[in-house]
Amino acid sequence: MHARDPLGLAVAYAIDILRQGAGIAEVVDRAGLPFADQIGPHLRHVVEHYEALLSGIDQGVIDYDNRSRDRQIERDAVLARARFDALAEALARRLERPWPEEIAVAFDGGIAGDKRFVSGSTPLRELLFVAAHAVHHYALLRLALAPRGLILPESIGKAAATLRYERERQAE
Repeated sequence: MHARDPLGLAVAYAIDILRQGAGIAEVVDRAGLPFADQIGPHLRHVVEHYEALLSGIDQGVIDYDNRSRDRQIERDAVLARARFDALAEALARRLERPWPEEIAVAFDGGIAGDKRFVSGSTPLRELLFVAAHAVHHYALLRLALAPRGLILPESIGKAAATLRYERERQAE
């Protein structure tokens, strides 16, 4: 797999998104803000989606709903940062091995959470999903951190399409 192939580009994008998560954990920790109330749960959620993706690629089924929900990550910014860093390294190493062309994705549904669905997908599509999902959580963190005086860089918590749109508008 070459880093310029669509999958390689998506992995590079995922690594950038993971680095943003590690950066959020670091900045919050350095600022001395409480981590476990709002920030930690969002970052844990992002970490566990990437972990589900990586383990699912090798198992043949990605299951985002059956996560470990490791509360330690929610409480410890240093641990959260280490998990983000480990995921970025694992994704980079995963590029050295073949990826399946298709993958199954299992998830819970139904109003009561009593339905189980399995759908076909691709690793590329799932890499893009977890990145978009992380950006969504970073946007929520941006809103939670601003009243506490912590302003994140403009590129964190904004969809790629929004960043492109803003760049094109500035060029006009």
